[in-house]
Amino acid sequence: MEINAGRLWNRLQELGKIGVDPHGGITRWTFTEEDMQARDWLADQMKQAGLSVREDPVGNVIGTYNPADSLEAPVLSGSHFDTVRCGGIFDGCLGLLAALEAAETLKENNVMLKRPLMVIGYRDEEGNRFSSGMVGSKVVTGKADDADFLAQDATGITIGEAMKQHGYHPEDYKQGRIDPIHASVELHIEQGKVLEQADCPVGIVEGIPYLRFYEVTLSGCSGHAGATPMNDRQDPVVAMTKWIQKITALASQRPYTVATVGNIQTFPGSTNVICDHVTFSLDIRSLKEHHIDDCLAAMKPLEAELESAGIGVSCQLRHILYGLTCDERLKTDLENIMSQRRIPYQRLMSGAGHDSQNFKDVCPCAMIFVRSQHGYSHRKEEYSTPQDCAAGAQALLDLLARLTME
Repeated sequence: MEINAGRLWNRLQELGKIGVDPHGGITRWTFTEEDMQARDWLADQMKQAGLSVREDPVGNVIGTYNPADSLEAPVLSGSHFDTVRCGGIFDGCLGLLAALEAAETLKENNVMLKRPLMVIGYRDEEGNRFSSGMVGSKVVTGKADDADFLAQDATGITIGEAMKQHGYHPEDYKQGRIDPIHASVELHIEQGKVLEQADCPVGIVEGIPYLRFYEVTLSGCSGHAGATPMNDRQDPVVAMTKWIQKITALASQRPYTVATVGNIQTFPGSTNVICDHVTFSLDIRSLKEHHIDDCLAAMKPLEAELESAGIGVSCQLRHILYGLTCDERLKTDLENIMSQRRIPYQRLMSGAGHDSQNFKDVCPCAMIFVRSQHGYSHRKEEYSTPQDCAAGAQALLDLLARLTME
């Protein structure tokens, strides 16, 4: 079976017209007018493709192809259709529409599936409006809780209230769980440069990394910038440079591990004053959680050295996201599909979070990445060629065909 590449591309362009902002990007925050327009368009496209369409209590849009009326555990595929501010047309939407294209192709070929295929448009993956994220996939996997619906936007409206304004029933969110699930497969743009640098149109995702966000504070002794000799200083800024160089070096020595310091604040922050203390962020991610632990443990000798020189060290965990290792059998299936289709591919880690990570310990999960031109994403310039989109969608179709016939 071959996907209809032109139909997939045309749908991407059509959906990309909803929520165009004055700067030429796409802004569709969850449960806004633009988001609901996209919901209506998606539901209509699912119906035109011959799927039965429903929404769950929190607004996930679910199109099902189940010609045999099977009661077997379904295979799920899809992604999100909300965007960041001034985003592009590919993030999330390509995976969702590729899943729709796969389901429509199966129907056009009159494939009698052994188990249902559900195409799902997950709500609020980005989390920009309510500073939350992934609530739709949390509901589907049974990982949501009451607190998820209390997150507020800038005007004080909670996500639960926004759902109710549009006719949804967040108080019934537990009814949105799908259980059991046979497997989940998500296609997504890479949002990085690995595939482009390897000259591969698609990638097989090893997994989504564990993420820990720390607030690090190094404390020293404030003093006059001119009157304090260099050999009589406890300057936390100098200590910070050593700390950052060490953690980034440790991360680079471990596979699929990255460390980023993105925010630095000095106190008191005057040009002619030696700092009293400095606070900075540490975003550290790895496909294997123990690599994060190893990096932090390897920092201890340096921290002891700093403390002996009069520098206090505090590292406080502020946020944690649990990662996902994609299913080995499904990754092997994808490798076989790529070889049969003669599609160049590479295995790689996802640097970003995705709805798929909520399927950890729920069912086997796989992800397919499509090459991002220049690695651009979360910006209006993000772009994947029609050929790359088609290659990824074809691999998705082939894997879904296998899984729904098991």
